[in-house]
Amino acid sequence: RSTGKRGPFIGLAGPVELSELKEMIATQKEMIATLATAMVMAMNELKKDNTNDLKKVATELKKDNKDKETRLFKRFDVNFKGMLEKLVEHIEETNSKLKRLDDHINDVSDQLEDVKQGLTARVETAEQLASNADEKATAANSEYKKLGDRLAALEDGCRRNNIRIEGIPEKRESSSPVKFAVELLSKIIGDDFKLDNEIATAYRTKIPSTFKPRSFIVRFERLRCKLDVMALLRHKQEIIFENNLIRIFPDFSPSTAAKRRSYNDIKRMLREADIKYSLLYPAKLKVEVQDRHYIFFSKEEAEKELKKLFPTLF
Repeated sequence: RSTGKRGPFIGLAGPVELSELKEMIATQKEMIATLATAMVMAMNELKKDNTNDLKKVATELKKDNKDKETRLFKRFDVNFKGMLEKLVEHIEETNSKLKRLDDHINDVSDQLEDVKQGLTARVETAEQLASNADEKATAANSEYKKLGDRLAALEDGCRRNNIRIEGIPEKRESSSPVKFAVELLSKIIGDDFKLDNEIATAYRTKIPSTFKPRSFIVRFERLRCKLDVMALLRHKQEIIFENNLIRIFPDFSPSTAAKRRSYNDIKRMLREADIKYSLLYPAKLKVEVQDRHYIFFSKEEAEKELKKLFPTLF
């Protein structure tokens, strides 16, 4: 049991007093503090040395990098200047070429302008000549038409005593066409109409046809006799001779005949509609509608106007 009194501390070397122990602890603390201070100082020195070394290394690296940058910049500057000189030279050469090209273009433009003016003048001349030619052609066509109409009128005048008969078999007239014509017309019209001395000549047309007999032309001595014959024939619905259907017309020039034939379809429709009409010389269609008479000078005009008068006719 403890009595409250402390005896001496028993250490490895023997008993130690408390005061000595305290001194020993204090000494140890001082040593530890000294050691710590020394370590801090050593670390500061080391850090300082390391910092200096790092600064030195950084300075050397910076200097080395700067030298490298300087050398690289000098090399780049040399190369860039060389490239720049070549580029400037190329630009100057290109500008020279462009100037020559521009001068050439200007020369060509001037030449083209001269050509254009020359062509314009020629075109204007050609247009004027064409206009004059058109006017001359129009005048020539008009004159040609007038001459054609005059020629047709003259030829119609020469044929005014003629009638044209279609449908008579070839060679039926034998060796006496005039005698055959007298017999034919006498049978058609009647024996009371004497034609013995009224027919001047009779003949076939010269143009043969493989599809139908050639037309048979009869020429009368007097126009009056021809008109009387046509008036009598107008009342005949159909004319049959020896079992052949024949048709008899006034004899016209080919030009007038073609114009009159152009009305055939219209005449057929008018007959079917029981509308009175007549064909006037040289080629005019006369239509009678409710005591009014309409005269048309061409097929086109007749169709246009008749469609208005008779919408259901066409």
